[in-house]
Amino acid sequence: MQQYRSTLLSRLLDYPNPDDRIRIIKSTVGDYLQQADPASEVKFTEYFNHTFAPDIVLSWPRENRERLVFLRPNEDPRWITDELRWISSNKPIVMALQPNPQRYYAATEDLAREAQQADVLITDPDAVDEIGRSDEPVVDLLTHALLKGGRGVLTQDASRSVAGYTSAGFAAAQRLDSAPTAAAVELFDQYLEPEQAGRMTRVVQAVWEGHGGSASTFPRGRLGIAGPLTGEDVSLLLELVESEVTDFWHRVGRNISLEQLGEMEVTDYSPGLQALVAANADRLSARGLRVVERQQRLGESEVVPRWLIEGGCLVLRGRDWTAHLASSKLQLPPEQDLRAPTVREVALRAKSANLVVKNVRVRTPELTITFESTSDKDVMSRTEVKQHARRSDSLVTTATVNLHSSRGLICDFLSGSASGHTTASYGIREFVRYALPLLLELSTEEREAMQVMLPVEAPGGFVQGEFPI
Repeated sequence: MQQYRSTLLSRLLDYPNPDDRIRIIKSTVGDYLQQADPASEVKFTEYFNHTFAPDIVLSWPRENRERLVFLRPNEDPRWITDELRWISSNKPIVMALQPNPQRYYAATEDLAREAQQADVLITDPDAVDEIGRSDEPVVDLLTHALLKGGRGVLTQDASRSVAGYTSAGFAAAQRLDSAPTAAAVELFDQYLEPEQAGRMTRVVQAVWEGHGGSASTFPRGRLGIAGPLTGEDVSLLLELVESEVTDFWHRVGRNISLEQLGEMEVTDYSPGLQALVAANADRLSARGLRVVERQQRLGESEVVPRWLIEGGCLVLRGRDWTAHLASSKLQLPPEQDLRAPTVREVALRAKSANLVVKNVRVRTPELTITFESTSDKDVMSRTEVKQHARRSDSLVTTATVNLHSSRGLICDFLSGSASGHTTASYGIREFVRYALPLLLELSTEEREAMQVMLPVEAPGGFVQGEFPI
């Protein structure tokens, strides 16, 4: 027969040495809290079973969030109800070290109403252990939400029910099945305070809309919580949804910015991220690009080129380089001292990628010369520039490549950077299509692979089909 945590903890209450008893109980509770949410940190206080002071502080450093945990050896809900008036303002977790006996059923219902109104979570070790044992990502997400903002009374049976409804609701959203989806959303409203309920609801609604449903037909809960996804929501979706269909990610990512993408934590290699970027390349814009020379690391994915998230930037990873795209130039990685290419090298790169260079600065041992075209013609075809192409000591420090609508991207070869004038923004497709082939000597295969990664929009206004990498 299974030995539940609450049974083990209740035995520890009779441990002869008081100090050892408290230390072991806290350590045991702390272990399974962290197992339920590995992203959390557990800190122990000097108190135990104190009226005002918590026993444990559960925190999430990345979110600058914490929640107090009060351990209670007495499982009588009437006793816990009396204590709520002292601790409810902190919206804590109250952890009963023994499960709630059935004889307290009526009192438990009263406690559940008060705890829900106060955004306090009353639970026990078996309940958290039950929901923490799920291997479904969406239930894992719910477990995190419960620890951060759960409320009401969560027993072991309730944990099992909550996990089942959540899993069924997520699957139903993919089928556009209203009833199970609505049941899951109502459950979020019941067991989660508004912030966490909204987060779970947004994720399910994104799945609903991603599979062709409309926002107007999505079954909202009593709180009516919905709205656009955050960057954190999207990173969770990338873990939950295995679909690589760009139609889905186009719908999901319609309000996502490059800045939000940079805030995400995404494992490498992520097929979902490749599809998300491909589907929303027409919407994602950046203010700067920087190329960094970097060899493949041991254990790194061998899929190149590919998208990843690193240092607050969206990064295109090549065989021996990375190209960082950011919504602010300040977010780009430090400059490297790169070798300036010769005039001949720049001319060959521009010709291979069918680029029009309208401005180029050439440095020779004697002087620096700037050549600028006063028309839309390629300055690299000018006789004056071609003369420098014959010299190995004529190097290009900057060049401006012409885009549509007479706009230009300024490429700085010494820092491996590209940007517009002042705070101008460009689509990531423009950076990859026009700046990257000039800053790097790309092979035909690399250019073709990047064209596949950023496909041209279909007449309907969004990318069709599956991501073919």
